[in-house]
Amino acid sequence: MPALIKEWQMRLPQLKGKKIVSIYFGGGTPTKLGPQDYTPLLESILTSGVEIAPDCEITLEANPEDVSLKGMQEFQPLGINRISLGVQSLIDEDLILLGRTHNVNRSVDAIHQVREAGIDNISIDLMFELPKQNLERWQKTLSAVANLPITHLSLYNLTFEPHTVFFKQRQQLLPQLPPDEERLKMLEIAIDAFTSFGLSRYEISAFAKRGAPSRHNMGYWAGRPFFGFGPSAFSYWEGARFSNVANFNQYLSLIEQNRFPIDFEEKLAHPRKLQELFAIGLRLTAGVDLSLFTALHGELPSAMKKTLSMLIEKGFLIQEGNHVQLTSTGQLFYDTVASEII
Repeated sequence: MPALIKEWQMRLPQLKGKKIVSIYFGGGTPTKLGPQDYTPLLESILTSGVEIAPDCEITLEANPEDVSLKGMQEFQPLGINRISLGVQSLIDEDLILLGRTHNVNRSVDAIHQVREAGIDNISIDLMFELPKQNLERWQKTLSAVANLPITHLSLYNLTFEPHTVFFKQRQQLLPQLPPDEERLKMLEIAIDAFTSFGLSRYEISAFAKRGAPSRHNMGYWAGRPFFGFGPSAFSYWEGARFSNVANFNQYLSLIEQNRFPIDFEEKLAHPRKLQELFAIGLRLTAGVDLSLFTALHGELPSAMKKTLSMLIEKGFLIQEGNHVQLTSTGQLFYDTVASEII
């Protein structure tokens, strides 16, 4: 934690005149550290002189098995006002397949313990398109969500990322995935179910109750600058994106030398930067306001305008006035839309 505090202090001059609207403790298992570990870091941030929004969103990621009522009661007074729980599934068989160490009862208990501790803004992650998953099992998960006191839900499908256990087992697991038509049906009934629970879809993979969209993630999709602290953390600042070194000891060494622990940096040139920001903005169901976008980032290149017109003709996008957004088809094939724009 002292290294994180020092890295924060090294960045303070760049934050002069800025306002912090969200703080996110995530990646890995941040609850392996106790409230006493976060106290000096939060105090350093909140007393630094940098303007903090009165309604600043401060999120802590947690695994269900690490949650206790006592622990959440100790985090809440520190200013933690949002918890993101890696529930993943509300079917025990799915959790076993995913290699999770918690069961459904532990997830449900954790959600209620967070709420009882006085933290009302609760987000959970769910996964679908899992091996051996069918509509009946998926419907069982959706029905269980209805009874949970949550304000936000992130929905992901299983991906076979290189260097993961699932990637190594992909030849065995791929034949066990639900067929394409069933996967589409799973998404459709999920959207309908979440809407009936008061969770509106505001981004391709995110649903929230009124007033509870993730302010932190909204910043990513809107192209808001941010700093990431700690090993492997990513940042986006003054049009450049960069990441810290992954090696923990190397990170500590560089911080001790008063050097920023960056091992990768790039600044996209025009029009690539503009294209990427536009594609990311389309993830939001509200889409992109062309007037606001061009005022912030400049006029769209003629080639990009032609691409957008083509995507509109093909039914992936719709434009109403100065507003462009994905159609229901475009939401299903977002990767295709993004690749065409970028």
